[in-house]
Amino acid sequence: MSQPTVSVLVPTFNRVNYIAECLDSLLAQTVPPLEVIVIDDGSEDGTADLLASYGHRIRHIRKENGGKPTAVNLGIQEARGDLIWIFDDDDVALPDAIETRLAALTGCPDAGFVYSPHYYGSDGQDGRIVQGRLHAVPEHDPDSFFAELMLGCFFHLATALVRREVYLQLGGFDTQLLSSEDYDMQLRLACTQKAVRSSAPCFIFRQHSGLRGAKAIRYVGADRSKVFRRFDQRVGRKLRADVDLRDYLPRHAGTGDEGSVREAALLARMQVMASKGCLPEMLEDLRAVLALTDGKPAQGAAMVRKAICTGYAWSAMEDDWTDFRASLSELKAMPGGRGMVRAMALGCLAMAKGYPGTLSERLGKGRAGLQLWLNSIF
Repeated sequence: MSQPTVSVLVPTFNRVNYIAECLDSLLAQTVPPLEVIVIDDGSEDGTADLLASYGHRIRHIRKENGGKPTAVNLGIQEARGDLIWIFDDDDVALPDAIETRLAALTGCPDAGFVYSPHYYGSDGQDGRIVQGRLHAVPEHDPDSFFAELMLGCFFHLATALVRREVYLQLGGFDTQLLSSEDYDMQLRLACTQKAVRSSAPCFIFRQHSGLRGAKAIRYVGADRSKVFRRFDQRVGRKLRADVDLRDYLPRHAGTGDEGSVREAALLARMQVMASKGCLPEMLEDLRAVLALTDGKPAQGAAMVRKAICTGYAWSAMEDDWTDFRASLSELKAMPGGRGMVRAMALGCLAMAKGYPGTLSERLGKGRAGLQLWLNSIF
């Protein structure tokens, strides 16, 4: 049986300073790809001339700027390989990246994709990447893989080799997401496909302060968290609209009496909404739990304390502090509601104690915790 072929897709926009190192690493693989397709999303910085210098070693497609999802979708349609590897234009592949992941996928023929760890890196004095710390990816229980991924992204899409027919079945990337489109796709992959993990790191993720994102939302590295939160909120609301409530639980946890399963699922979805900074939806699920349990949820307080410390929950609360506190009135009016607000307060105080940031940031979380505690009383 012949080995599956790999098409590498590199969407790019104004990365003339980085893309040569990226392409050189892809063309130096121990198992060569069938093709490297570079989709130039309307670059204006000399990228086209640089790409021309690679001649027949790459396929170069140029299009008007429309953002990464439109570029990748075009590449998927053009690709001829059995597997697709979508790779960012500022990162660097390790030499055996294709070889190690092909081995893992070959050993699990019913898997739709393979993923792996990666390294972080930074620019050296000569501008070339310097390898840094490892981003480890532990083995995940297949029954809880999707549920855990909804709480937070634990692997990078650039580590994934995906069967081309899977991308086609899923309809490609969401072109309305100019950021977080990778995470949205990872969730759709995890919801529908079996995954297999390769233990070998496959690339170096370049951390830099340069401009990122589509032309419509260009941002510097320091603003990454704010941009990601805005689009992760959209991803969270897509999940809420599309995912059945029971699917927020690991598969083995979806059994038992209906009331208990619904309570657990609502609390799990509440945590997911909190992690995406979707605070109105978080509170809606919490109110539903209190109504279902007459104000006495089995694990409500513990999960609320954890939720308020998860993902973008704190930053969303901090940015809309006055409105968030005002929105707690309906919750407090319910049996058990004041206890849930106190749980949020304890979560903020726990963050203040253990947060690795500045003293000012820790004090801010501490003040929020005290204000929420008072809010639960008055």
